[in-house]
Amino acid sequence: MTHSATLSTRRKFLLNSSAVSLAALLPNALDAQSAPLQTQDENPVFAPTPKDASLKFTSAGVHRPFAGNTLICHLPQQSKVRDAAAALGDALRSCSFAHKLGILPSDSYHMTVFPGANDQDRTLYGWPADIPIDAPMSECNRIVQERIASFRMTGHLPIRVRVDVEKTLGPQRVSSLRIVTADEREEANLRNLRDRMAKEIFRFRTPDHATYGFHVSLAYQMKPLTREEAVQHQDILKHHVPAIVAAAPVIELGIPEFCTFDDMFRFEIRALLRT
Repeated sequence: MTHSATLSTRRKFLLNSSAVSLAALLPNALDAQSAPLQTQDENPVFAPTPKDASLKFTSAGVHRPFAGNTLICHLPQQSKVRDAAAALGDALRSCSFAHKLGILPSDSYHMTVFPGANDQDRTLYGWPADIPIDAPMSECNRIVQERIASFRMTGHLPIRVRVDVEKTLGPQRVSSLRIVTADEREEANLRNLRDRMAKEIFRFRTPDHATYGFHVSLAYQMKPLTREEAVQHQDILKHHVPAIVAAAPVIELGIPEFCTFDDMFRFEIRALLRT
């Protein structure tokens, strides 16, 4: 056999071996993620419940214990934008498919700056590299809060963001307002803060660290919707999202808050970042 023929045969062998290995891995990879987006000709709302949702809520929409810490910005209290978002939450609470949702109280509405650690699935979400993975959640909270106390922001305030209407109205679970920064300067400001949080404070990065999609969670969808319910959900969004945008075309978020929580219903502010 010639040298070129030998290389060709070896190349085909390696390609075939890689294909077999990939095929063996695909089922596990798909099981580990939320369901793929379906076409508009099918039920547009996904059937399997994502793992993070099932850790936070029961299938009946009752919140579970889910303790942890995080860096967030609550929506401004006593503001028109929070009132408009709360009206959307109320509409979900009174809709025909509310029993399929875990609906959050409006006073918990916030945008996550950095997700932090939690005690339910420490390997999935991330855990500080220098804290024992079996340490009590209270100990993790204490250590991270001590680091927060000596941290100084270098970016500017307020953090200026807006609702991404296209993504919020696009195919997604009943869940959230999708958020983007107001401009490139704000994007750099927020991404730099996240990078510093990962390196200096929480000391871990999630797999989606660089591409993390900012959002304000309103509810967790725990069961698939029927086609009629999906249409109703779209109607609710089309009615309320323009009102939220009209209330605040640009949302100004205050000083990021280090919070601890026992579940998704309440985020206790332990410290504010210092400038």
